[in-house]
Amino acid sequence: MSRQQRLGVLRQLMQEQHLPAVLLTDRFSKYAVTELYSASGYVLVTPADLWILVDGRYSAECRQNNPDVEVLTLTAENPLADVIKRLIPGKPLFADASQLSHLAWQALEKQCNVTLQHRDMSFLRVHKYPDEIAKIREAAAIADRALEKVIPFIRPGISEKTLADHLEMAVRQAGGSKTSFDTVVVSGLRGALPHGRPTDKKLMTGELVTIDFGAVYQHYCSDMTRTFALGNVSAELKAIYDTVLLAQQSARDAVRPGIRCQELDAVARDIIAAAGFGGYFSHNLGHGLGLDVHEALALSPQNAQQLEPGMIITIEPGIYVPGLGGVRIEDDVLVTETGSEVLTHSPRAWKDICF
Repeated sequence: MSRQQRLGVLRQLMQEQHLPAVLLTDRFSKYAVTELYSASGYVLVTPADLWILVDGRYSAECRQNNPDVEVLTLTAENPLADVIKRLIPGKPLFADASQLSHLAWQALEKQCNVTLQHRDMSFLRVHKYPDEIAKIREAAAIADRALEKVIPFIRPGISEKTLADHLEMAVRQAGGSKTSFDTVVVSGLRGALPHGRPTDKKLMTGELVTIDFGAVYQHYCSDMTRTFALGNVSAELKAIYDTVLLAQQSARDAVRPGIRCQELDAVARDIIAAAGFGGYFSHNLGHGLGLDVHEALALSPQNAQQLEPGMIITIEPGIYVPGLGGVRIEDDVLVTETGSEVLTHSPRAWKDICF
């Protein structure tokens, strides 16, 4: 049902903005309106018709998964340009330039033999439908189960890489197809790297370790971050943790329909600034979540867009102090009709995670 609804949303936009034809090119937008989950191939949409355009590797699978959609096979004798010319002769063609590099955009124009015009398609996936929400809820539950299995391994002497390996295996064992992105494990001074890659560095007593990961379930992502203390840590690190925890909880509690992204960002950012760490919160409060781990909308100080029911966002404030370390706590949150529902449930409070 969600694909039919989303196709209706797209066609409504096409009608309002007088777009005669739209070519979807990225795997997430294509999957949003069809059962095509591949970097290859295209979905061509007009006000009345819908086609999947793929090469022979995907034709049979697309026909099986989309019995009500015409699937056309691209070949050397039937290239994309000829198909476009035949299906939408003389009509302008719109695509999302933000999903393609400049070179890829130029190559696609050449393939289509038309002048492409840009339209942002990120709006297509901002709102999630019930079946999608159920899958993201399960992806979040998988992440919770995986982290619970890995907590016993978070001990001094284990390397960041080994801990990341344990977590990625635990995600698969808990029911995920893979992790949503390359797992982040940073400890000690490396905690000041918001997206540091795990290394051979071994965890040590008196350090914090931050783990940022997600699980994929039926193509939908979760995204969660927890920071753990290994034994007694400095009072300054404890103060940083307490500040981030308060900022994160306050922002989570503030999620509701009607609040603007910039207002929600300010809830957390003001708490961090008041504690004296404003210069060390170096990214947005969060982002949209769905088929891709980073989707519209951005919870940034510049974004005045209001939250609406059906949106799923992350809430992930952090403090990163070079030469000392860092803390980030992140949850996935569904905007409901009356407020919000937190989808990730792993413990956050210091007393629950201190070793």
